[in-house]
This record gives sequence, C-alpha cells and structure tokens, in this order.
Amino acid sequence: MTQEFVTQFWGVRGSHPSTGADFIKTGGNTSCVEMRVAGQQLIFDAGTGIVELGQQLVQQPNPRPILILLSHYHHDHIQGLPHFAPLYREDQMIYIVAPWNLYQDRVWELLASASSHSMLAERPGLLARRRTLLIEGGERLWWNADAATPLRVAADADELCPTGSVEIRSYHSLGHPRGGSMCYRVEHNAVSAIYATDIESYIGTDQRLANFARNSELIIHDAHYTPAEYANPKASRQGWGHSTWAMAIELAQAANIKHVALFHHEPAHTDSQIDQIEADAQAVYPLAFVAREGMQVDLLEQTSERSQGESISPVEPAIQPLA
Repeated sequence: MTQEFVTQFWGVRGSHPSTGADFIKTGGNTSCVEMRVAGQQLIFDAGTGIVELGQQLVQQPNPRPILILLSHYHHDHIQGLPHFAPLYREDQMIYIVAPWNLYQDRVWELLASASSHSMLAERPGLLARRRTLLIEGGERLWWNADAATPLRVAADADELCPTGSVEIRSYHSLGHPRGGSMCYRVEHNAVSAIYATDIESYIGTDQRLANFARNSELIIHDAHYTPAEYANPKASRQGWGHSTWAMAIELAQAANIKHVALFHHEPAHTDSQIDQIEADAQAVYPLAFVAREGMQVDLLEQTSERSQGESISPVEPAIQPLA
C-alpha cells in the first residue's frame, strides 16, 4: 500500500475567478482541492481549478474511478465540472458525493444545463459513467478506487474502516446561505485533514466543528474576509456565510489543530494583500499559511516537525508571469 497523505491546491478563490498580474502568486481559480491518501485520490469541490486537474487525469491510459466531494452547489464550487475532461471519456467512472438536503439529486441536472449546446457547442455529450451519492451530515464514507463503489456508513456504526480504504467523515455546517455547507474529515493511520469551506463561525468559535476537527493535522478553512472587512460597520459581511483568518485560527486553537490553510480567498484580494493576511495570521499562529494554487502539503513528511512545534513546509509552485 502506498504510504502518502498529500494535499494539493488546484483552486483557492471564492465567488468567482480572479485574473491579472496582481493575482499570479496566489492563483485565480475557484475552489478545488485534491488529496492523495494511501494510493486513493479524493477531489473536493469542482470550481475552475478542477479543469487543469482533469487535463492531467485524462492522460491516464487506464483511468481509475474518480471521487468528487462537493461542499455545496453554489456556482463557484461546480463551475469547472462542464470542462472536466474525464467526463467526456466513456471508460471513466465518476462518483460525486453531495449533501442530500441542499438540492437533492440536482448535481447532474445542473451540469447538464451548464453543458448544453447553447453554452458549450464544441463539447459532445457526457460519456463517463457517473453516480451521485447523497449523504447527511454525520455519515461516513469508505473509499477504495479498486472496490466497487464508495461505501456509506452511519455515524454511530461500530465497523472499522477496511484495510486499503480511506475513511471520510462529514459535518453539515449551517453557517452559509441557502442550505449550509458540508465539511469533510479524511482519516488514515491516525493522520487526518479537514476541508471546511464556505462556513461562518460564531462567538466563541463553532464548537460542533471544533469537535469534528479535533486533533487533526491540517484544516483547510474558509478565510474569505479580513477581520476589518467582516466587521465593517458601513458594509458588514456578517451573515454572508464566510469566515476570517482570525476565525480559522480561533477554531484551530480550540480544537488542537496543528496547521491551518487559509482558503477561499476574496477574489478582489491581490497577492500583496494576501501576503499581508498571511503575515498577520502567522503573527498570531505560526502554523497558519495561505493556500496558493499549485501548492502541495505532504502531511507525512511533517511528522517530526509537528512533534517539535515547527511550522509546515508547503511546496509552492513555480510562478510564471502572464504572457
């Protein structure tokens, strides 16, 4: 069995993509995160970042089944799906995990609408075999691409995750408009990482999320606004369903989380502004860092550093200027 636990960021923006010279370092694609865990691949959300990931996956001569886990159905989290190249090869199997109580089984309906000939005239019909698994907050999944299908497991079930599979736990956060957002916890061999975007915290932090994420190695946490933007008396962002870097750190401190990846950046925030956000966050919590497009974080390589309280060492992409 492959021993790995690597997180790669393919899209880190919220709301809509960002373009221009001021956004190159951080990246401008919307939400998409890949985790490669013990030989299994998991994809979280399908913003525009999934397009480049799909171009790499489609090069595989014998494709393995793909698992995509959606936090919710807002456009910036599904807008890359019509351009996800594996959807257009007939030897591909794609599973999409989606929160049942948001839009029920509408994910393929939304995709078909976005893929209509009037919008994507150059594309053929969807050729891949595909299946949607609707889950409730609290349910677990066991994923092994070599098995038949992802297995749903009740939250209170006593069964242990089979050898060779990766366990995914879910938590339904209600702090986002129109149905909330599903958070996911990936666990393997006592190492865990949390994907928690499009969430808004509470006074004293979100205690339920803190319990869900407790003692994890890494949390990828919504940090759409600065504290000043969030609390601006003339243009408050309270109730908009997003968090600040300070909220992310407060949760990490409450839940004994080692590293915090600040994610889902405001699309208008430039590289220099995001660099300042990172500096402000690290002044409070040195183990925080800004998620940037192309960055990889290998959690297994961080084991000795974590035990000594040192900061994570993400591998950042080479930045190429716009032509």
